[in-house]
Amino acid sequence: MMVNKAKGLSLAAVMFGSLGFGANALAADGFYAGAKVQSSTFGHELQRDTGNVSNPSITTFAEESDVAAGIFLGYKMHVTDDAFVAAEVFYNAENAQTTNINNMLQTQLELESTYGINFKTGVDVTDKFAVYGIAGATWLDFDIHNSYPFAPPMRSGSTDEVGLSIGAGFEYQVDNAWSVKGEYVQVKDVSFDPLPEVAIPGKINPNEVDYDSLSIAVSYSF
Repeated sequence: MMVNKAKGLSLAAVMFGSLGFGANALAADGFYAGAKVQSSTFGHELQRDTGNVSNPSITTFAEESDVAAGIFLGYKMHVTDDAFVAAEVFYNAENAQTTNINNMLQTQLELESTYGINFKTGVDVTDKFAVYGIAGATWLDFDIHNSYPFAPPMRSGSTDEVGLSIGAGFEYQVDNAWSVKGEYVQVKDVSFDPLPEVAIPGKINPNEVDYDSLSIAVSYSF
């Protein structure tokens, strides 16, 4: 799935880039803001050591994708005629949720939002088209629900976990203020403290989440 998203971003970049050759430079350095829509994929790995022969210890993984929307604010500055750096803060309202069933334990995660800061380093391929790399920190805000299929009770909670975000993107300048951007970003192997089990009081299982997004955005330079 991630490979397909990366291929889609590359194809879009080539299409937009081909439109930029021969155009005049438009956007100046400075602050920018914008909005985006994206496909977000949220994954959950659960390792459960049961210590029971009839219910062996296993690791399970669940993953779901959904549509999200976000806003961002950043500052861009050229360090040479063609190379530039940027810093950007963002917030995304998310919808993805997973249900991971490991033996008799069912854990549901509901991703509420993602937010953080990204740093970008890129180069102007043409006067209107640029590509860049992304690195930063992304906070994942999600709810946790633990239950068993045979009976209640359910335990619920929430957490905010931070992970390293890496990715790549492109920007096509429409005019001197407006541009279109496409980005692929992923956050891998973020550990979190789950809720104690109901059936085995106090038992804590190792848990990790993954996150990736493929977005298209409209940006306005001040």
